[in-house]
Amino acid sequence: MRVRFIAFAAALYLAVVPNANAQSNDEVAIGPVEYTQDVNGVPVTISATSFVKLVTTDSKLSLHVRVLGDLIDLQKKIGAIVDTFNLPSNNCGSYSPNNPVVSIPRKELKPTADGAVFSIGGSVTMWQCVQNPVPNSKLDWEIRNVGFGIKTKVPVVRTWPGNPIKTILVTQPFDADLPVYLVKNNEHAVGVQFSKPDIELKGNLAFITKGVLKIAGININDKAYDALQKAIDPQKLSLAIPEEVMKYNPIIESARLFDSGGHLTAEISMSALVPADTINALIKELMAKKA
Repeated sequence: MRVRFIAFAAALYLAVVPNANAQSNDEVAIGPVEYTQDVNGVPVTISATSFVKLVTTDSKLSLHVRVLGDLIDLQKKIGAIVDTFNLPSNNCGSYSPNNPVVSIPRKELKPTADGAVFSIGGSVTMWQCVQNPVPNSKLDWEIRNVGFGIKTKVPVVRTWPGNPIKTILVTQPFDADLPVYLVKNNEHAVGVQFSKPDIELKGNLAFITKGVLKIAGININDKAYDALQKAIDPQKLSLAIPEEVMKYNPIIESARLFDSGGHLTAEISMSALVPADTINALIKELMAKKA
């Protein structure tokens, strides 16, 4: 078994190109594999690479796999994704003082020391809309029969409801940071997790309750969670893992988001025990996959 491990490590050393940021000399890189996710109609492309190595533990052989998903395209398109959230935009949806219009010009997804942050900045403007008591009107001329076979132009006044009267009552600027993490749910499942948002209000309009970023009836927490869960899909990330590895039913050891040269990156680490009598075949398959 020891001889097989040394041979495997030597083969790996010759097969890989060292990369201090992502890859060690005892790993085989498989990929990258690119796939596109539909996130609320916005196509987001993820590039995923798996790194495989074999180690000995208590006289047993264990296969270790890291899957890295480059999320830079998600970062670039987070603004377009937020624009699909269908935020209130009608300043006269009802004749009342309750017509919010939400604007979010700043939309970012950035890596942090231990995860990522979904960061937005904008404002809520509350409008009052009332019915105009003065109707609109205009004078038209129509040809009408005035009798005795005589037709002539006569003035006709046309009216319709006057344009609503709209008034800005208050504008509430805000900034909000929503921490995002990739976590291990169990041995075979990974998920996106949020923590309590950090919200800064710059006015007196209260619309944040119970630690949830809820703007004018729209739960931004839920919408952001749904979008990021679609984009960072662990099932799709696993497409980068060779079938030769998956047949050993690896279990998830950890999951995280981190910064890789300015690119937000998802990492899922797995391991699986490998029967000694299958090592030679596995090495051959992985070397062929690498080639």
